[in-house]
Amino acid sequence: MRGVRPTRRGLAVVAVAAVAVVMSTTYGPRSLDAVVLSAAVALVAAGVQLAVLDPPVARRTAPTPDDPGSTGTVSLSFATDTPVTATVRDRLPRHLDGDARGTVLVGGDPLTYDVTYRERGVHELGPAVVHARDVLGLARRTFVTEGRESVLVYPRVFHPSAAVSERLRALSTPADAAARGAFDHLREYTRSDSLRDVHWKTSAKRDALVVQEFVDDGDEPTVTVAASAAPGRADRMAEAAASVGCVLLDAGATVTLTTPGGRVTLAPGETDRLLAHLARVGAGHVADRDADVAVRVDGEEADRPPDRATLRIDGERVAFDPGRRRSVGGDAADGTPTTADRSAPGVVA
Repeated sequence: MRGVRPTRRGLAVVAVAAVAVVMSTTYGPRSLDAVVLSAAVALVAAGVQLAVLDPPVARRTAPTPDDPGSTGTVSLSFATDTPVTATVRDRLPRHLDGDARGTVLVGGDPLTYDVTYRERGVHELGPAVVHARDVLGLARRTFVTEGRESVLVYPRVFHPSAAVSERLRALSTPADAAARGAFDHLREYTRSDSLRDVHWKTSAKRDALVVQEFVDDGDEPTVTVAASAAPGRADRMAEAAASVGCVLLDAGATVTLTTPGGRVTLAPGETDRLLAHLARVGAGHVADRDADVAVRVDGEEADRPPDRATLRIDGERVAFDPGRRRSVGGDAADGTPTTADRSAPGVVA
């Protein structure tokens, strides 16, 4: 019946019915016919219930993007005209870890499970396999549902060394500080604000970040960044470019980033767009002669180990020496920097 198969319980009922038929043939029907009739009715009812069952439609809610080592929650629900108990297994790619199995009422509460991100990139969840059972658990029918959902895993972000951070912040400082105009007023910090506008003394008194507004602010500086990587080195390039880009965006610069995946212009505070672009980028070379910052990860060379990124900042070559990990959304839940980051951004722990 349209892919219906007996379960172990169903096979046991078939075996009991078969024994009853043999016994009734050998010793006379007596009351054994009632056993055979009941088993037959139950098996036919189970088959009919599953045969007319419409394929369930999967609806999946993917977890939010984050960096490797983070954990997110997937919610998998099913729409169907006839609720039925089923064992569900969602397909996970090898770059995500989790137990994506469970028994649910299809058409009822969703299956939720946690996944741990292992590697940068775009990873696909699905399809989900549904093993539906009848009310008595005598038969089952398997559905492979349509519909997939992508999980975006950002590159890891590090605090660069103090020397690198200082050079990057120098690029993001306007040449003429007077172009900022006169002080106007103080207001509450928002995620898109530059850290250099934070008024630390007032923020300490209020126990909340406060920024300065100026009359006729000049244009924010634009810093160009180019990132290249040899084959197999894309992850290291993405991490170095993400670390550099976050420092520049936090300092209030507009960043024009060129990678083998294309070009994107980012306004201060657009860290998520930066990381989303770098989550997808692969290896390749881009022209970086005119870039303010060039990020390169080449193959193994005599003067440095493989996978070691080098930076060229304003014409001078320096090694990218990452320190402690940085939360991709800011070290506080709302993206606000913590006290440690406000006092000494970029310092290696």
